[in-house]
Amino acid sequence: RHTRPELLNIWKKVDTKNNGYVTLEDVLARSKLLQEECPEIIDNWASIAKDAKLSRQAFVDFYLRPGTGKKDSAEKEVELLVDLQELRILFDRIVPVRDGKQELRVSDLVHHKAELEKVFPGIAKRFVEGDISGSSTLSWDELRILASGTDEWLEYQFDRVIGLQTLKDQLRQFHRSVVLDKKRSQAGHDVKTGGKFHMIFQGNPGTGKTTVARLVAQLMHRIGIIESDLLVEVQRDKLVAEYVGQTGPKTQAVIEEAKSGVLFIDEAYRLSQSGGGKDFGREAVEQLMGAMNEPPGKAPVMVFAGYPDDMETFMNANAGLYRRIAYTFDFTDYDCTDLAQILELTAKGAGFMLEPSLSGSAGRDRLASLIEDNTLPDARSLMNGGLCERIFTFSKQSLDDRESRKARGEPISVELTEADIVGACGRIPPPPPRESSVDGGGGTGGSADAGSGGSGSAEPPPAP
Repeated sequence: RHTRPELLNIWKKVDTKNNGYVTLEDVLARSKLLQEECPEIIDNWASIAKDAKLSRQAFVDFYLRPGTGKKDSAEKEVELLVDLQELRILFDRIVPVRDGKQELRVSDLVHHKAELEKVFPGIAKRFVEGDISGSSTLSWDELRILASGTDEWLEYQFDRVIGLQTLKDQLRQFHRSVVLDKKRSQAGHDVKTGGKFHMIFQGNPGTGKTTVARLVAQLMHRIGIIESDLLVEVQRDKLVAEYVGQTGPKTQAVIEEAKSGVLFIDEAYRLSQSGGGKDFGREAVEQLMGAMNEPPGKAPVMVFAGYPDDMETFMNANAGLYRRIAYTFDFTDYDCTDLAQILELTAKGAGFMLEPSLSGSAGRDRLASLIEDNTLPDARSLMNGGLCERIFTFSKQSLDDRESRKARGEPISVELTEADIVGACGRIPPPPPRESSVDGGGGTGGSADAGSGGSGSAEPPPAP
């Protein structure tokens, strides 16, 4: 619920001409802001705007009246039944093709709100939720996914994540279990299996743990477990202080920051590192354990991430923490075909391309073979998606060297050749022997930075 000063601050961002009122055109120009901060304005525009204008006083009064602007995750629908055929017919009728795209805009939502709400109840309130692309519009695919519920949304997100089939099956099972328990409760059964959703993400660096954490935060928000899809990412240094009495408050501040969503603790095993003297990491663990007993909303859902072996040792050393964790998700290493796809996406994302014989599904096997034949298995396992960043960087350096020797006036290229890729693979040094970093005297142990320019834990780009 917004305070009056907060509302006036939002108003200044919308009423940029300081007219004391805004029109529908002003609202559309600031649609992203309003969808995030005041979505009820769009939902109720027809009833609160007078003569197609909304005054500042009407805006403030609308939000300060009792019962307005409250958000309750319990309002989430477990299952939403929408006739997709009827919705598609309506979409085609009311949404014109603009600049070659057919996308539902806020203006369409305002002008056709009654028709849309009849076919898809609650669409106005859920508009932002469906805007996967962040364009402040809804394509038909986005609208279809929104109307179909979390099953369709989850599969859409999985299509954008390369590999990780075991993990995807585990997440499907998690989602299915939570949704079925909600249905059991709604049917009158006294179901008491829920309430604890803390997780372990175990896998080598570069396997997409942070990317999937964002997806899990969105999923839990969609199915009503947490109040928002906020993800707060931390490592040991954000939780542990240098002096006696400082770690508890420091850790609690992070817990408070993340309490409406998910707290993602990367390299969690480092909390058990012994740096000499008092083990302040233990104090952070105890603070986290205390918060883990609280329900979502009073404390965040916590995700502890790290190497499989180190996470097992870490949990064995912290039995109280382990008892509070309900789910373990496994991030397997990428195979060479996965790495080939990630490498191509990395190049495309940077504005470059691979030569045709290495591009697309037809060239993927060839590219995978180059990676397999010219990189070490240990390097692939230790770096995963980060390996592709290194290959791209070294390949681009070869291309740059070649282009710099061209005669003036010759066209410049953005195409990486097979020779560039092979040469880049050969420049990646072998990884150093890895030592456990749990109770390891404060060494970096499992860090993948060595030999990877600090990109060993880099997350791969999502598939298009």
